[in-house]
Amino acid sequence: MKRLVAVMICAVMLCGFITSAPAESKYSRNIFGYSDTVTTIMAYVNTQEEFDRICVLAENEMDDLHKLFDGYNSYSGLHNLWYLNQYAAKEPVQVEEPLFDLLLQCRDMQAEYSKVNIAMGSVLVLWHNARETGVLPQPEALQAAALHTDFSDVILDEENRTVFYADPELKLDLGAVAKGYAADRIQSLVTPHCPSFLISLGGNIYAGDPPLDGRKKWGVSIQCPDGVMPMQFGTDRVEVLYVRNLSVVTSGDYQRYMTVDGVRYHHLIDPATHMPATHLRAVTVVCESGFQADFFSTLLFLLPYEEGMALVQDTPGVEALFILADGSIHLSPGLEEMALSHGASAR
Repeated sequence: MKRLVAVMICAVMLCGFITSAPAESKYSRNIFGYSDTVTTIMAYVNTQEEFDRICVLAENEMDDLHKLFDGYNSYSGLHNLWYLNQYAAKEPVQVEEPLFDLLLQCRDMQAEYSKVNIAMGSVLVLWHNARETGVLPQPEALQAAALHTDFSDVILDEENRTVFYADPELKLDLGAVAKGYAADRIQSLVTPHCPSFLISLGGNIYAGDPPLDGRKKWGVSIQCPDGVMPMQFGTDRVEVLYVRNLSVVTSGDYQRYMTVDGVRYHHLIDPATHMPATHLRAVTVVCESGFQADFFSTLLFLLPYEEGMALVQDTPGVEALFILADGSIHLSPGLEEMALSHGASAR
């Protein structure tokens, strides 16, 4: 599954931001057990009962999507990702609409940005096992697995909503996109009931309408990777971004990794080398879609900084913060308008 990225919510309500008492109250809940992370929901609603109903909606959706996108476990009667990887090479498998829709979106994005490849499961499982055992995968094994990563071998039948693997050794891995897609689904459920909310799926954040405490935007702080000097915002933050109706997603090398002989091997694997990418320590992407923010955060992490920044500047609606391997921090021009370091605020 996707990385446990370290983006933290600015939950502290600074006194200077509060200008009037809202009719609604702020409620917050942490939910454990989905996608190997903690989900946080904040919302402004009238009553605890109303907030509880919203949380039930969100939690039920998270439970369904978690099972559907799980590539490591089976569930009775469910044709999930695990089931596809076991049986889709034998015959077309009909899947539920969210999984098929996610695969279609990935197909469309990969046609333009092939660097992010959800068909790299045969390679990624070797790295997953390595992190479990502490033993690096053999280069020969990685090269052999890389022969079975062609997404064109995934046959999507839109009329029958079936998936077929033309390559019997191909495996899909949705770690680069699953949480962003889930955030989109959850925000579409929550918004009609309480438009002023923020949800964090282990760091994949969607901020809705502004908080009802006088501020015009939500504050999202970006955690400082180990070994990088924090800026003036605190001991563990490199930046604070102020956003509304936007997704914020970070990919980094400092949450899911192992160290062998003093070398860090993280989970973001470059398809060109079959090894962890080394250009950046982290990249944070801000855009409307959680799926696109998730996709682009992985894509930009795999690219050299200059190429990634050029891509952001050429892509409308996408902004990014880059933390390079040397610890330097760079913001795209559009993101500067949202950043505390450049004078932005929640007012």
